[in-house]
Amino acid sequence: ELSSDSSQHVRSALASVIMGMAPDATIEQLLPIFLSLLKDEFPDVRLNIISKLDQVNQVIGIDLLSQSLLPAIVELAEDRHWRVRLAIIEYIPLLASQLGVGFFDDKLGALCMQWLQDMVCSNYRLRSSCESGYLLTSALG
Repeated sequence: ELSSDSSQHVRSALASVIMGMAPDATIEQLLPIFLSLLKDEFPDVRLNIISKLDQVNQVIGIDLLSQSLLPAIVELAEDRHWRVRLAIIEYIPLLASQLGVGFFDDKLGALCMQWLQDMVCSNYRLRSSCESGYLLTSALG
């Protein structure tokens, strides 16, 4: 199975194309692979899979998203690699719009506030994304 290949480059390539492989089989067959790639030890694999999160949301639906994908997203929000955290931060507005204000307030609001205190937020791009996340939080209440 490619998702457990010893080469990070193979796993990274899989992560970048997984949603185009078999959209109809995503929930049963691809979602477990998708979740395992989100936890890969190499940041490039995680970044490639994060770039496909919007496509996953369209296929699996809100209920399954909140049950299976959200815990992985919360874990990635605290990733030790700033590029992974940045990718998740940039994904949050889309996620919040799909899950709704109440869910955002309950599950993601505190996380967005935590990003504003991120020591790596001195990086301009990450700081800018953190601030836009804060603006999202303010706009949603």
